[in-house]
Amino acid sequence: MTSLDELRSTLERHARLAPDATGLVEQAQAGAVRLRRRNRVRTVAAAVVAVALATSAPFIARLHTTEPPPNPAGPMTYYREPFQLTLELAPGPRYFTMTHGTQGKTQFLIARPIGAPKDDSGGTIEAHDPGTFDPTRLRHGEQVTVHGHPAFYVENLDPPAPAASGPSPEALYRIHAAVGWQDPSGAWVIVYEGANRAAMLRLAESVRLTSPRTARAPVRFGWVPGDLPVTYTESRDVAAYGVSADIGFGVPAGAPAQGSGLFGMIPPRTPLSVMALPMDGIMTAWGQDYTHRPMRTIAGHRTWYIEGDSGNFGNRGGSHLLIEAGSCGITIEVEDRAQIPFPALQRMVENMTFGGCHDTSHWLPIIGS
Repeated sequence: MTSLDELRSTLERHARLAPDATGLVEQAQAGAVRLRRRNRVRTVAAAVVAVALATSAPFIARLHTTEPPPNPAGPMTYYREPFQLTLELAPGPRYFTMTHGTQGKTQFLIARPIGAPKDDSGGTIEAHDPGTFDPTRLRHGEQVTVHGHPAFYVENLDPPAPAASGPSPEALYRIHAAVGWQDPSGAWVIVYEGANRAAMLRLAESVRLTSPRTARAPVRFGWVPGDLPVTYTESRDVAAYGVSADIGFGVPAGAPAQGSGLFGMIPPRTPLSVMALPMDGIMTAWGQDYTHRPMRTIAGHRTWYIEGDSGNFGNRGGSHLLIEAGSCGITIEVEDRAQIPFPALQRMVENMTFGGCHDTSHWLPIIGS
């Protein structure tokens, strides 16, 4: 994402796929600033090049034998697959999970209080895989205790946004007050967007990291075009607050290898995206006239294939496939239909298994058995 115009365009395009259900306003208010990954590892490559060009061959030889500075994030060790979750809330009377998911090497969870306490609005939790979070600023904060172990509280986890001539997307995604600690696994856990310091510490005590488990959704995938890997998952699986699921496949075009922003939605320009919503009210997402389009039956399901910009759907070079799957309305979005044409989507649907969208009782692991 390179400009506010692109950010606004992306939000408008994805907003059409949002269900009109109780609780979504609350989720939006947690909103645009809530989810992000940070990788603050600074490179010294430019300085090394400058020194090398200005010095003699013997110094260059010594430079090659110098070890690089240590990664402030620590060693990057295997922890989980991108489609797996370890982050959860402990069962209890205080909080529930409104939405949770994964983006690359970061997991996120939006917690909300049970009832309506005046001094607690829940918060956002992130768990960063070992070696992917730089704790330098956090460690300069106030020492506190979480789960009986050392933790830190800071007023501003992210540094101030860089000076610019006007608003920038980078300025929108900053974490201010936060509590964080390192799990024995090496993962770092961050709690933020709480009502106050005491509320964030209270929420932190409810956070748990478990053994990896595959994310669940109303659909399981048996085949994906180009063997694209899962790069994003998000599920809203509390029936009283609506159920929905988003799954992204493939690395977003133009994205840096080390991303720096979780947006609470499938990242823009993801090659292949799947969104599941209840069929009740699906016209909000698909438009009231979606059944007037040419219909094709695939694996016993009514589907509608849409190319380019049309009605509720805007993606000039891409396509959408709408699927009526029992109580679920499934939307498949393709970023580039030249890379993923209709026959590939047809085969994908033929290898999908569908659960239900009334509640989560029939949800399935998104891949595997």
